[in-house]
Amino acid sequence: MDVFCGIDWAEDHHDIALVNRDGKLLARRRISDDAAGLGQLLALLAEHGDSAEDPVPVAIETPRGLLTACLRATGRKVYPINPMAVSRYRDRHSIAGRKSDLLTELPGAVSCAG
Repeated sequence: MDVFCGIDWAEDHHDIALVNRDGKLLARRRISDDAAGLGQLLALLAEHGDSAEDPVPVAIETPRGLLTACLRATGRKVYPINPMAVSRYRDRHSIAGRKSDLLTELPGAVSCAG
């Protein structure tokens, strides 16, 4: 699989970024923290080649929760990323440490690429 997914986890919504092996942004979307949001995420992944035989790996800012459990139940690799590691990455790669949702999502997606 040459598509990777990073998820910026929040209480009531999640920001999604899909990138290719070169780190090029393929898609961004905000989903709600409910069954409809999971459906939107799975549809977005399918649009970018996700299948049962070759699932898109996901990096997410939490090792627990319903979204993480649902993603694991699909048989895909799920990589929990420590939010502090993302914060340090953002500090190194942004101007004056400004928070950017994209800079929060992308390190996780790119880290899946190994």
